Order: sequence, then C-alpha cells, then structure tokens
Amino acid sequence: MVRFRPPVSERIFGEDRRALFGFFLVFLLMERATPQADLIRL
Repeated sequence: MVRFRPPVSERIFGEDRRALFGFFLVFLLMERATPQADLIRL
C-alpha cells in the first residue's frame, strides 16, 4: 500500500491518520462554531 511514502510515514500516518484527522476537524469545528468554548470549559 506504500507507493510514494516510506514505511516510517505509514507507521505514523497509518491507523492514527483517521483519529488525528477526526480530532483536527472536531477541534476546528469547536473553535469556529463555539468561540467561547474556552470560557465554558473554564
């Protein structure tokens, strides 16, 4: 499955890529949708 990426990248961005991508999207949505999220958490 590795064509243009070395085995190291596959290990880092293999199964964790889905989790990291999802977390990144949620983080951006949280900041855009709820700019006062920090105040609510505090």
